Amino acid sequence: MDQKKIFGLNPEALYVRIITWIVREITGLVFIFSGITKAIDPWGTLYKIQDYLGVMGLDIWPSIVKIGAFLLCAVEFIIGIMLCFGSFRRTAAWGATAIMCFMLPLTLWIAIANPVADCGCFGDAFIISNWATFWKNVVLFIAVIWLSLFNRFAGWLIAPYLQWIALVVTSIFVAGVEGAGYFYQPLVDFRPYPIGTMIGKEVESDEPEYRFIYEKDGQKKEFAETDELPDEESGWVFVDRVPVSDPGIDTRVEVRDENSLRLWDPEIDEDVTEDALSADTDRLLLVMPELDKVSIASTWKINSLFDWATSHDIDMIAIVAGSQQEIDNWKDLSMPEYPIYWAEDTVLKELVRGNPAIVFTQDGIIRWKSTLRSMNIDDFMAPETGEDPMSFAHNGRLILLNASALYLSIMACLIGLSFFFRMRVIRQKLIHGDKVHREESSSPDTPAQ
Repeated sequence: MDQKKIFGLNPEALYVRIITWIVREITGLVFIFSGITKAIDPWGTLYKIQDYLGVMGLDIWPSIVKIGAFLLCAVEFIIGIMLCFGSFRRTAAWGATAIMCFMLPLTLWIAIANPVADCGCFGDAFIISNWATFWKNVVLFIAVIWLSLFNRFAGWLIAPYLQWIALVVTSIFVAGVEGAGYFYQPLVDFRPYPIGTMIGKEVESDEPEYRFIYEKDGQKKEFAETDELPDEESGWVFVDRVPVSDPGIDTRVEVRDENSLRLWDPEIDEDVTEDALSADTDRLLLVMPELDKVSIASTWKINSLFDWATSHDIDMIAIVAGSQQEIDNWKDLSMPEYPIYWAEDTVLKELVRGNPAIVFTQDGIIRWKSTLRSMNIDDFMAPETGEDPMSFAHNGRLILLNASALYLSIMACLIGLSFFFRMRVIRQKLIHGDKVHREESSSPDTPAQ
């Protein structure tokens, strides 16, 4: 009987199945890596999507954008897992194809127009150029087209009647990783200021100068450090910061070092980084990269944290990104006793996720980070509040390692059960088949051989 062929290929052929397995595993691993690196840092994914929408001039309800960022990370990871384990073979292949049909033209536009320096396809974990991203997606597009045609003919690692469990467990795992990254901090910090980084070092005289690129109505304009930066409320959108260098150097590559965080006193308009971040004391940094979006309801908790810090000989300062009017409004509403300094919002978002967020430093070295909301204390001056500031620290890498071990153990159990039941079915077929053969051989109607 002739087999149905697809583009002249027999789907049941061994070599087609082998190729499909190889393509499936490589594609699945790329989707897993892309999804998990973005899921670990959903704030970064959200910021990148906001950058794209700003460049495109699209104004979408923030809650929808936030939901879209979470779904993008989760769907990529889930599809990658389903591909690698051979689960939902038809659905996973078509889901991957749908994603690539959207991503391929998008990354082509990004490569040509270059609206952002980094597409963010692998978060901050692995940064590649926009053209490299496009050609990577071309290869992936070819791969998912192959899978959409042949994936259902290849085998599975988890039996179909157990695949829904794999889907549920995978969804819970990736949602937990995203939740930790959003409500607390990314479990793995891929940014320039991980825990253990020294900040606030004195700037050397040969520090590179930067130019800031803003865009309005499709036109980009550069501003020097000494220029007055445009107000984003007037329609200007921050695009990138590039070092001033020799003509032969690609200035799109952003240079970052421990001196990237610069603090300015808005009242005297001077750089006070060295004094404000001196390494002679323990310090809490209250970071608000979007001051206009901080709820006034958080002021009581912040002031309570300041009282706790003062009573334990810990210095506390606020570092914000916002206009002078926004800073004045915050002072009027919150009546802070801590000093407030200004810094570039992009650097603050690299320093810590959340708005507002807290960074604790000892001797100028970052010891822990946290969003304010994840510090589950209403009154820091309550007797049960710990005196050691390190009691607020969490080991994100250990949490991710333990969660991953538990998740992989469950998936391994599903694979084991799948093959146990498969071998049991094969054994039963062999037994029954041998029994039928012996009955037919012993029948008096069976002709003599």
